[in-house]
Formats: sequence, structure tokens, C-alpha cells
Amino acid sequence: MEYSDKIKKDTYKLYIGGEFVESASGKTFDFINPATGEAFGKGYFGGKEDTEKAIAAAREAYDNGPWGKMSGIARGACLEKAAEILTRRTEEFAIVETLDAGKQYMGALYYEVPQSIDAFKFYAHKARTLGGESSRMDGNYLNYVDWYPYGVVGEILPWNGPLMMGCQKVGAILAAGNTVIIKPPQWASASLMLLAEVFDEAGFPAGVVNIVSGSGSEVGNTLVTSKLVDMVSMTGGTETGRSILRNCADSVKSIALELGGKSPTIVFEDVDIPQMAKWAVHGFTLHSGQVCVSGTRIFVQRSIYEPFIAAMAEVCKRFVPGNGFDYQKGVNFSTLIHPDHAKTVWNYIESGKKEGARLICGGEPYADPDLQKGSYVPPTIFADVTPDMTIFKEEIFGPVACVTPFDTEEEALALANGSDYGLAGAVFSDNIKRAHRVAQGIRGGQIYINTYFSKGMIDSPGTGWKESGIGIAGIHKYMISKTIFVDLNDVSEPPM
Repeated sequence: MEYSDKIKKDTYKLYIGGEFVESASGKTFDFINPATGEAFGKGYFGGKEDTEKAIAAAREAYDNGPWGKMSGIARGACLEKAAEILTRRTEEFAIVETLDAGKQYMGALYYEVPQSIDAFKFYAHKARTLGGESSRMDGNYLNYVDWYPYGVVGEILPWNGPLMMGCQKVGAILAAGNTVIIKPPQWASASLMLLAEVFDEAGFPAGVVNIVSGSGSEVGNTLVTSKLVDMVSMTGGTETGRSILRNCADSVKSIALELGGKSPTIVFEDVDIPQMAKWAVHGFTLHSGQVCVSGTRIFVQRSIYEPFIAAMAEVCKRFVPGNGFDYQKGVNFSTLIHPDHAKTVWNYIESGKKEGARLICGGEPYADPDLQKGSYVPPTIFADVTPDMTIFKEEIFGPVACVTPFDTEEEALALANGSDYGLAGAVFSDNIKRAHRVAQGIRGGQIYINTYFSKGMIDSPGTGWKESGIGIAGIHKYMISKTIFVDLNDVSEPPM
């Protein structure tokens, strides 16, 4: 398809205090299409000085601007307007997200941008329906618990779904009454930098939304260490999360971290093998495995172990790698985000081979010269993976599945929970009692039965357990509670 006329030709600017500005240093960076390795645009690269200006603007907008005085209805109206504008520009944003994040265009057009629009609509409603709880206490006392915005929030976003996750998280931040500084990912910044135009046209007051691209070491660390920022939220790798935890020590600010995963899929012998093999493969190959909840550890009951592995390998033959715009040629499999990330995934594949896992399919680079221009890794399945292997323990974040046999339900749960992560998981079984029982036994915050991936990311968000995260999910992640006690007695004396 022809899309060049939909791409903004100007250098994308930072958005600070309601104005589009160049970075203080004047430094820029290229937007690279990971499917081809070619540049398609350019943006200004922010640094500490730009971030400090954005923090000051957000602080002023929260403390002295109109946002904190607006009703939930008024805040919701701004979010509704943003949804209308994004709807009008759906095709443009789908193209940019496909180019910059290596997406499949049809998926961006019909799923990710609509989900982004829906996030604004959902939180527009939330803004006007936020409420607390009240109860009568013994001795005729009224207690009520109310929720308040933190104030200034720094939101650090990931590269695997920047637009959709950005709209979901920023929608919640704004509905709660906070102001925000958004740090787009260093890889795949374009859609979030373009989103500034949506907020600007929607009429958000100056300083309520600020967007500063740049590195984690400068932009991210400035947000984390600034005492003018009340809360920092980050979605990304566990190592980055640990760094944020350390750097928040001096300011003791509130943090929320959505981190990595090594999610289990447990397959019992009573399943429809061809059907459930499709779901198991979908669970580790969506967006080439670059999804934090991907089901990359697959445990299969021994009686169907080899047939299930064979069925998964057959499903993998249906993937056609290529540029996300080539959907009319049957392309349905994405590139990885960057050559550096692809190198990391290839290193894990080599470790699987060296440590004795049985390679079922994939595991070798594509020979097609056009694919070699991108960062493609084929769907790769390792069988007979044991808990001591590196590929069993560490998050790969690529289309690599580790398959392990089990005999009993108890053994399956022990294997599933034998990980430092606790993000998601799945159970495949026709025995519904067992399926629920095992789902309850998996130590993770988002579990699927006979399916994979969330069917309501904002309606019913998952929370990371263990090293997969800190903080509750949903709008209350960006709010803090206050409990108030009221004496309702006509005459009251304190106890002596």
C-alpha cells in the first residue's frame, strides 16, 4: 500500500507546557522501520533540561492550573474529545505504529488504534464516576474513604505497544486528575510524539500533558529522581524496574512497575490437540513474542507430549514473515524491534542448543535477503527443556517456546510456579473443575482458560506478582486513598 503521503515530513517536536518545542540541545534522532532497517522520519531527542521544563510545567498545571479544579465531567469531556480526534486520524496512527514498532498494519488499524480510542472513552466515563466507600463504625461514627490523584506522574512507556499502552495508561492518569510527563520508548517513539497533536487539539490545559522523548538514563532518571514528581510508573524490563527502585530511594516517591514475565501454559491430556496447539502457538508468537504476558513455557501432559509438539510445529509453518504492510501477500508475522534486541534473542536460541534442548522448528535465520534487512527471528520451539536451562528461567522476549512434559497436576503447578516471575499463565483442559483449580494455583496476576491473552485489558487489568511488578492495576494505580472519621453523636467525650 502507498502511505508516504500520510507520514509527517517535519521533525517531530517535544510537547512541553502546551507548546511544541525543539530539544534544548537541538539533537535529533531517526525513526527506523525495523522491518526494513530504513529511516522514515525524525524526532527531537530530549534530555535532562527538557525533562526539568516538562516537570515544572506539569507541577504548575497541577498546583495552580485549572485541571485540579475541573470536575470529573470536564476532565472526561477532554478525553472524549481526544477519542474523537484519534478516531478521525486512525489510518495515520496505524501507519506510524506499523512503521515504527514493526506491527502488522491490519492489526494496528483494526485492533491497536481502536483499543487506544476505547481507552480514552473508557476513562472519560471513569473520570465522572470515581467514588469512595463509606460505612458506619461502632459508636455512631461515619467513616469514608476517598481517592485523590497523586499529582505529577512520570509515565515511562515500552516499545512493544507504545500507542495502545500509552493511551491506556495516560487515559487513567488524566481521568484520576493527575498531570503527566510521558517518556516514549527510545525505540518506537513516533506515535506518542504524534499523539501530542491529539492532546493539543482536544484542548487539554497547558502543562497537563507533556511528552519528552530521549534516553532512560537522562529523561527517565530525571523523572525518577525529581522531588517535584509525585509518582513514577514504568512498563518494561525487570532490570530497569530494579534500577528505578534504587533511584527512587532518596525521594521515596510512589512507584508502579509493570515488568517482565515467563508465563506458563499448562496443557492437559483431555484437550482437542489441533485446536489448543493453535492457542499455544498464538500465546508465544503474537507480535513475534514481544508481549510481556507471552506464554513461553509450555507444559504438556506426557501422554500427548509428542503429538502436541508436532501440532505446534505444523501451526508454525503457517507464518509468513515480512513487512507489516504486505498483508495482501499473506504476511502475518512481525519483525523484532531492533537488531540489538534480535541479537539478544539469537543468543538465547544458541544457549538452548548448547544446553541440550531439542530444537523442533525455527532456530535458524531466514535466508531471504529482504528479511535479512530487518530483525526477523522465526517461530522457534525447543522441547525437553528442563528448569536448569537458561531459556527456561530468563525472559527472552521473542518468538521462542520452551516445552516440558509433566505427569500430574501437582507437578504441572510446581513447574509453572518455579519462576521468579508471576505475570500471566494459561490452562488448557476440558475438565472445567480442574481448569479453575489449576488457574487458582498458578502464582500470577492474569490467567486464561482455554484461550490466550486478555479480553479486557482496561476492563479487568492484571497485576504482576513476584518480580513481574509492583502496584495495583487500573485507575487506582494513579491515586492515593484518604480515610476520614466523623463523630455523629450529639454529645461525645473522649475516653479518659
